[in-house]
Amino acid sequence: MMNRVALAVLALSALTLNAAAPLSAHEAPAHAHAQLVPIPDYAPPEGGASGAAALVAAKAFLASFEGHETSEFMFDLDAQTRTMWSNLPAGIVSRAGVSVGDMSDHQRGLLFDFLAASLGAEGYQSVMEVMAAEAFLSTDARAERLQWAPENYWVSFYGIPDAQAPWGWQFGGHHIGLNLSIEGNRVETMSPSFIGTEPAIFSLNGVDYEAVIDMHLAGHAVYAALDARQKLAADAGSVPEDVLTGPGKDGVIPPVIGLSAAQMTGAQRALLLAAIREWVAVQPQENAGPRMAEIEAGLDQVHFAWTGNDTVNTPTYMRIQGPTLIVELLSTGGNVGASAAGQGHYHTMYRNPTTEYGQ
Repeated sequence: MMNRVALAVLALSALTLNAAAPLSAHEAPAHAHAQLVPIPDYAPPEGGASGAAALVAAKAFLASFEGHETSEFMFDLDAQTRTMWSNLPAGIVSRAGVSVGDMSDHQRGLLFDFLAASLGAEGYQSVMEVMAAEAFLSTDARAERLQWAPENYWVSFYGIPDAQAPWGWQFGGHHIGLNLSIEGNRVETMSPSFIGTEPAIFSLNGVDYEAVIDMHLAGHAVYAALDARQKLAADAGSVPEDVLTGPGKDGVIPPVIGLSAAQMTGAQRALLLAAIREWVAVQPQENAGPRMAEIEAGLDQVHFAWTGNDTVNTPTYMRIQGPTLIVELLSTGGNVGASAAGQGHYHTMYRNPTTEYGQ
């Protein structure tokens, strides 16, 4: 497992990889992508996604493995591996857990049942889109070296799934890192979580996809609603090389910049809440609803910063930040895969600094 310094260095160089660089990581068994992408449509359990539903689905998934096999992807609640997640390709970073490619067809079905039981519709859709984008990249000239393939996503569990004890789970790979924590049989937090994509607008096997675009447009809608004075206050400055609070950046709190929501009109504040909800709704409604109410109650302390425009594949950066919230969106304005050129490349982060990994 790479240390945090190595992850940080790799994150900064991800867009300009040297073709001669030596790479090593897990190699997923070869499976026909048609068996995997598109993943099954969102089908939450009766009563909807929730911590309780996630528990039932987790137990079914775990029961499909032999006892000794689960030691590869079940860890102590405070295991260091929980903080070593990454958004980089499998050809660069090895991950803890069991990969989609190492599962049987039956186990993959149970995994998607678990994700449906554990996420809101928006969160499950994000997983679907990211894995489809990875399938798109799997035929790129760099795919073999970087191991771009939808089989290269990993799931791991922290603590023993139980209604009376805290536990958590992690699902991630290239351009996705979801970290959900559950306590008292209810979802407590999804911080920290990363959602990105390359490409963002594409077609695969006759299906059209738009990944992360809604997040981009929701943020731009806030900026577009501001008057000239407010836009000046909301200016985020230059577009950074990457999101500031991504993998390996636990505990990092960037300086507050931008326009305070206290200086917004009612209509502008509503647009800001709608933009925030694009990330909060990744988790089940049992936590998303109270979380949005909490954010709305403290909205005066939230700041909005923006630079860029609403066009895909142009350099754009947004940060929404308050005492219990950090949302970042970055459009890189370039592509790593030649096959994705001009079709978008995004990194986004959601954090609640007060409940990282449920603590």
